[in-house]
Amino acid sequence: MREEEDVRAALAVLVADEPDLPSGAEDIERRGVRRRNRRYALLGALALSPALAGAVALGVWPRSAPPPQATALPPASPTAAEVDPAGGTQLATGFPLGSAVDAVAVALPAGVSLAELPMDLSWQADGSLALPLTGGGTLTVTVAEGACTAAAPALSGTQAVAVADAVCAAWRAAGSPPIVPTDPDAAERPDLAAQ
Repeated sequence: MREEEDVRAALAVLVADEPDLPSGAEDIERRGVRRRNRRYALLGALALSPALAGAVALGVWPRSAPPPQATALPPASPTAAEVDPAGGTQLATGFPLGSAVDAVAVALPAGVSLAELPMDLSWQADGSLALPLTGGGTLTVTVAEGACTAAAPALSGTQAVAVADAVCAAWRAAGSPPIVPTDPDAAERPDLAAQ
């Protein structure tokens, strides 16, 4: 018991300069307000974390390149007509099939559209292209003999001319040489046929 009194006396000397412990309703209220404020701060930080992470992700996300601007090719030089080795009897290598199909699809009148294109679609030796139509039938586009023509049972004369004009415009936009009428006196070129 004596030892216990000595320990108490020693502790009393150590804490003599310490302030009194808070007690009462004000202290309880102050600690409650502090705990509530810490919880609100934690909940606010948790709520803002996804928004902040999303903003950072959008900031570092790779941007796609802007779509390329369409530039018109300069018209073919007038000397191209003189240099045409095939005399206008074949299509130029630079006129892609897709350009012709796109031009036709845009120029078709309302109610007429292209059907699913076959896998073996290609230009024929006479410069014609046969495109299936949705309601049945075929639209034949020909680029030869110095002009573009289009023919289909579903199109009137003016509608066929509009389609042909669109194909010729795509031909020029692709930078292909002018369509030249066939020269019957042109010498045959077997080296071009091999290409």
